[in-house]
Amino acid sequence: MAEFLSLQDAVEANIGDGDFVAMEGFTHLIPFAAGHEVIRQGRKDLTVSRMTPDLIYDQLIGMGAVDKLVFSWGGNPGVGSLHRMRDAVENRWPRPLAIEEHSHAAMANAYEAGAANLPFAMFRGYIGVDLPKVNPRIGSVTCPYTREILATVPAL
Repeated sequence: MAEFLSLQDAVEANIGDGDFVAMEGFTHLIPFAAGHEVIRQGRKDLTVSRMTPDLIYDQLIGMGAVDKLVFSWGGNPGVGSLHRMRDAVENRWPRPLAIEEHSHAAMANAYEAGAANLPFAMFRGYIGVDLPKVNPRIGSVTCPYTREILATVPAL
């Protein structure tokens, strides 16, 4: 049976220090209230994932709540760069930020693999690009049927 909780109680019950958190949404569906509640409750050492980290993730990073960011494009078309993300990566302020960058296709497949309780996602991608050179979590497998080399990423 579904349980209905206040946002404060939901964050308290489901997000702890060191957790992996994905708060997806686009434009009017960005979960600002949830992100602000995470900040209010003082969560720390989070690994956050978002296809396009937006202002709410920049705020979480700026408050020192985030240890690692898994993403496919960092910025906001309306307001530009994520300044706290940049500070954390370049200046280690307010704390160092580990980043794991992927393509949108990889992120979508990684979320699907996670939802299916699979260890990784496999897809056609990353052919002729440099991202696998800087992201050691991008791998490959050989299809046992066609012998085609396919890209892999860990499930989210």
